[in-house]
Amino acid sequence: MKKTKKNSKKYDSKKYDSMIRFLSYFYQIDIIRDINPDTILEIGIGNKTTANYLKNNGFNVTTCDIDEDLCPDYTADIRKLPFKDKTYDLIAAFEIIEHIPWDDVHKALSEIHRVSKKYAIISIPYSSADFEIIITFPFIKRILNRRFLDIFFRIPFLKRKGKLWSSNHHWEMGRKGYPPKKIRRNLEQYFKIVEEIRPVLVSGHHFFVLEKKRLKNFNQQKR
Repeated sequence: MKKTKKNSKKYDSKKYDSMIRFLSYFYQIDIIRDINPDTILEIGIGNKTTANYLKNNGFNVTTCDIDEDLCPDYTADIRKLPFKDKTYDLIAAFEIIEHIPWDDVHKALSEIHRVSKKYAIISIPYSSADFEIIITFPFIKRILNRRFLDIFFRIPFLKRKGKLWSSNHHWEMGRKGYPPKKIRRNLEQYFKIVEEIRPVLVSGHHFFVLEKKRLKNFNQQKR
């Protein structure tokens, strides 16, 4: 696909790359490191923080984004990926699918399923009222074998439409009409949910670690 020499500035601001977002980057990278795939496709690359880190640490990463100004390796829509079946060991799509209408989510999941050999990692914004306390003290690692205690609970906005995080979002998990069970049900049509991860202090980014299912009636699923 055609590349461009332009470089978008919308991801370069200090406001975008906050401490919280860097925590999210850590989880993106750490989950991928644990899986240790040979080939990775990252869809929706932002400022390439995750892709660049992985590349600098020996991972084979291909980038894809709908915005050519971000200079991805491939410019394409997640609903129509320009790759052959089973091209990449792992497909990563962090905070992406909420940017397309809900009725098109099946198309995106179908394409991720088609292009993936085995794994996918998808993160989705989770809208809720969150309460979290992090506790640490001297010798906690020695006593509890952990670096901190995380006390957390949330109240989803399931009865409220409310304002979405971004005007570019069509929907968010936890909002009225989009409970977590609905999201899981859609994912499970194409993947086995291996793990769900709520990042510490970044509860609004909910990670699904997925393993590709074999679909008997794949053409019917795509519809």
